[in-house]
Amino acid sequence: MTSRSSYLGESSLPGTTGPTANNSSSSSEIPDTQAYHNLDNEKEKELPPLLPSTIWTRIADRYRFGKWLIVGAGIFGIIAVMFIVLGTLDVLRNRTYRNELGWSVGKTKYEGDSWGTATAGHFDMGGKGDGTYYDPGIGILACGTSFTAQDMVVALNYIDYGDYVNPNESPVCGACIKVTGPKGSAKATIQDKCPGCGQGSLDLSPAVFDQVGDFFDGRIPVSWEAC
Repeated sequence: MTSRSSYLGESSLPGTTGPTANNSSSSSEIPDTQAYHNLDNEKEKELPPLLPSTIWTRIADRYRFGKWLIVGAGIFGIIAVMFIVLGTLDVLRNRTYRNELGWSVGKTKYEGDSWGTATAGHFDMGGKGDGTYYDPGIGILACGTSFTAQDMVVALNYIDYGDYVNPNESPVCGACIKVTGPKGSAKATIQDKCPGCGQGSLDLSPAVFDQVGDFFDGRIPVSWEAC
């Protein structure tokens, strides 16, 4: 019959050596591991950089909003290059391009004036000033109507159009006028308001402008009167 001491091992008895003692000596031969932060060689801690060090990475690391500064500088550089290229090609001085971009709106080249009155059911106005062109098909016009570039319509300057809470209520809406320019005359109806036009000036649909002026000029002198 196996004694109880054989299960416990000889080392459990005072003053004896046995398997337990041998296990203790074996375990002492295994070296202790070191934590990462206790490594003796500091170079072993260093990890290779994800990106090579450049002036851009140094700015991003040094300043709080470094990344945004770099993005802003990039956008500014692209815009600057774009204007340099356009300026080199003389695009900014070309009247056709300027009018396509809408840069001519708001500037007055020719003397403007207007006269007469407009009331409900009565229109007896005339004027003179700048004639430009635009596409009336971009949406609902000030008079509450909609037309296309092929229709004979014009936008009257904001001074002669008048200021109304509901712009549809202006008595000039639907009035027929005769527009005269360098190439000839054409009849059209007032259907819109031109906020950037000076007194006496008109913004014409391409269909009207084609009959009274040259598209290359972009801005022409016009006069107009009631039909």
